[in-house]
Amino acid sequence: MTIDELAREYEAQYNVLSAKMDALRPLLCVYSGKELYLLRRKLRIYYDMACECRRTASLLKGYYEED
Repeated sequence: MTIDELAREYEAQYNVLSAKMDALRPLLCVYSGKELYLLRRKLRIYYDMACECRRTASLLKGYYEED
């Protein structure tokens, strides 16, 4: 696997996580109490993971450009 392929894998994982977050967001208006807390926690975890995937993909894309 090349570095470019790995960067594409990270971008694909970012897209998957973003889709999961988009699917869960409407539930923020429905849930309350402990369920709302757990949903917000799950969304925060997905957001952090998506940010790391995007950052890693960006670093891998620019790996060969920094010569």
